[in-house]
Amino acid sequence: MAVYYELRNADGKVWIMPARHLRTAMELYQPGGPKGKLLKQFFPLLHRIGIVRRVAGATVTAERLPGPLAELLRRVLGVDEPEYSIFKGTPSVHQKTTIQLFDRDRILAYCKTTQSEEIAGLFAGESKVLSSLEALGVKGIPRCLYCGDTTDGLHTFVQSTEKTPHSRVLHGWTPLHDEFLATLHSRTRRRLPYEDTDYCHTMHELAGHLHWLPTTIDRSLVERMLAAIEARWSGKEVEFSAYHADFTPWNMVEEQGRLFVFDWEYSRLTYPPGLDRYHFATQTAIFERHLTAGQIIEEIDSIGATGYVLYLADVVARFTMRERGRVSESMAASFALWGELLAHYLR
Repeated sequence: MAVYYELRNADGKVWIMPARHLRTAMELYQPGGPKGKLLKQFFPLLHRIGIVRRVAGATVTAERLPGPLAELLRRVLGVDEPEYSIFKGTPSVHQKTTIQLFDRDRILAYCKTTQSEEIAGLFAGESKVLSSLEALGVKGIPRCLYCGDTTDGLHTFVQSTEKTPHSRVLHGWTPLHDEFLATLHSRTRRRLPYEDTDYCHTMHELAGHLHWLPTTIDRSLVERMLAAIEARWSGKEVEFSAYHADFTPWNMVEEQGRLFVFDWEYSRLTYPPGLDRYHFATQTAIFERHLTAGQIIEEIDSIGATGYVLYLADVVARFTMRERGRVSESMAASFALWGELLAHYLR
């Protein structure tokens, strides 16, 4: 039986990696901190040494995909026995399992699975967005290979990839990011009444569920924000375009001089342009550099804060609707931070 390692981090995330072809298997592991980066670099070389496994916190385990899922993946990929590594998901109400399928040093595809009907809806939405973007000529994105259920009812989404073991994760902003977003905007921009946009629908959803906001963010501040957005665009025609909504280093790679961007499950097709740039800056500031609100404000001011309130409105709305009032301690802290930023930019 194949040997697998279980790796856990301090945030409760779990990866299952086969010892065979471990370097390729660990392409699923995307650390942000220096310790994780060292682990990814050296563990494939030294994993057979017991003390190295202990220091890494790696335990030997056995892992096998459920039969119906394994059969589905063989059929979709046309491969008899694809190798796989597994990420059990970020602990949250939207936790899902991600599986990397590969053959030696060739990554074949990625598969996401869940038992949640709500997340299955996200899979269906992602499939539709990817099809729309492909039809509009957007490059550097996955193709949906399968979206549906296994024979035992597991909701499953399989997507193609251009990622290889030689791909690079770019933790800082580059001209490649500007080029990708400029092309995305030019290919998907549309003129339409504001009331018909995805962004307007998101704002109306938030307005109808303010009671789900945690006490760590000032509700009157959110109401002011919504009123300002409504006053700006109500009854007007706007030019909006596609929004990835999780445009971060861990959802993209640089491969052969261009950006390949995946995980489009939160994406929308008619949003104000430029918000993905703010998301990248804010998320890397929080999760990779651990900046304070004041430091994030300096960062945003350095790239231009004209549309930052529009971004904060979306992120507050998205997580309000996602959590449905069941806000964890860490998520409450995120709302508090967004509230600080909103208070500054609504002055």
